[in-house]
Amino acid sequence: MLLKYFKPILLILAFTNVMGQNSYQTFDKANSFYETKLYDSSKTLYLELYHNGMISKELFLNLGNSYFKLDSLPAAILFYEKGLKIAPGNKDLTHNLQFCNTLLKDKNSIKKSILINELILSFLGKSPNYWAYSSIVVMFITCLLFIFYWITPKSFWKKIYFYSSTITLLLLIVTIGLSAISKSKVSESKYGIIFSPTTKVMVEPSLSSSTTYQLHEGSKAKITGENENWYEISFNDRKGWVEKIYLKKI
Repeated sequence: MLLKYFKPILLILAFTNVMGQNSYQTFDKANSFYETKLYDSSKTLYLELYHNGMISKELFLNLGNSYFKLDSLPAAILFYEKGLKIAPGNKDLTHNLQFCNTLLKDKNSIKKSILINELILSFLGKSPNYWAYSSIVVMFITCLLFIFYWITPKSFWKKIYFYSSTITLLLLIVTIGLSAISKSKVSESKYGIIFSPTTKVMVEPSLSSSTTYQLHEGSKAKITGENENWYEISFNDRKGWVEKIYLKKI
């Protein structure tokens, strides 16, 4: 009799479990490719996970490493930087980013201090996926407690289930909120990486404008504005405009 109440929830959990297992299997397979120096194959699988919505510092670190082994310095820097957005101060990401910086023509500023709010988000959030899965588990427990509250005839157990479901409901709201905050942190893009060997930074957003300075691949610039085809950027307090095709947001 209870199956009809549990069936939708069980289907959600089963689907989530299958998706999670498939992701871990793909991640392990990509790691195996990397360990056997099949870097292009590992990069392809890591990118598949990334495009499917997987977000973690381990994935960004491994993606950056794969691109570095393939001599794609801008892409390596891009994913190291993405990793540091959800794991500020991570030693492996910071070390690899610092090494990449020694290979650049235009040296990037590397943030050494970590704000308290970044540490809190890093400790709590881990990744949007972490809190999304947590929300599903808490939702299952909340629904389970509510069903028990609804079907039990004894007032004592009704009180127990009612207060328990109230607590888990509040916890569900918290986990959903943390997932949204973490997702917002990842999606926030104030900086970008130059992907062209040499990019002209223009005075105005126009190809007919004069060049104010040049940047080289791997350079990290702050995005201060944009229009349909151009980003306004700042690099070492020098401003200008670059075409969007030459810069990828972190």
